[in-house]
Amino acid sequence: MRHQQFSRPSDSHATEHVVAFDIETIVDEEMADGSFPPWPRHRPVAAAFLQADWSTSGYSFDFQTLICLPGEETKFYNEVDRLLPTGVTSISYNGRGFDLPVLQVQAMAAAQFGLEGLAHHTHAHRYGPHHCDLADQFGGYGGTRKVGLSELCAALAIPVKTSVHGADVGTLWRDGDIEAISAYVREDVVATYILWLHWAAARAVDERKIAEPLADLARFLETTPELAHLAAFATCPPTMWARPRALFHRVEAASRDAERRVTRAADERAFSGARPI
Repeated sequence: MRHQQFSRPSDSHATEHVVAFDIETIVDEEMADGSFPPWPRHRPVAAAFLQADWSTSGYSFDFQTLICLPGEETKFYNEVDRLLPTGVTSISYNGRGFDLPVLQVQAMAAAQFGLEGLAHHTHAHRYGPHHCDLADQFGGYGGTRKVGLSELCAALAIPVKTSVHGADVGTLWRDGDIEAISAYVREDVVATYILWLHWAAARAVDERKIAEPLADLARFLETTPELAHLAAFATCPPTMWARPRALFHRVEAASRDAERRVTRAADERAFSGARPI
């Protein structure tokens, strides 16, 4: 009997409709030795979702931030589910090892079991197309030493963790500084998305995969007043490189499209027997 050969699923991810996300958590009791508490002990207090959608007119964005206030867990997890629809590629940094399992187990604790979007992305195949964990991708699925988001961002001149760090979230939450936590989680999400653009462009061997969405993201940040605290992302080195490159590619594409239209019109006139222009 011949043995059936199994191949690893493709880990090529669609780039037209993606949502980058991140969560911030607290624990009720720190570890006695000061180590990072096991993930089931963490409770989400904030989450942010940056959705990017491509159309022929460019990239559009929607940015949502959630706060999980005491007594509002049901609302929080239903909003998480809504913002992680099944029809997008979800993007995270270590989301497979932390964010998604934390969200799922805490949704269970809140007796929320009908969350299709959260289930879809939590149980997405590690090598499949539905969820892209950049810690896995950049780490070669364990082939290299695992590093934090800030290390990769530093290497690529992406600003991140400029004022707050994850270790500060517990104190900020106890002090009631929800705005600082919200600003921090949004910052991590934008950094994750820009890191994803680097990965997607290098994987596709196509600089348009970073130049065009990054230029559009910069305009979105600059024209959205409530995101003014993220202005550094609109002027960081990758974005300053992307702006003229995006313009170049779009002008080049418009020129090719115009040439095709002229050629098609000439062909149609010739076919109809009309005199050429």
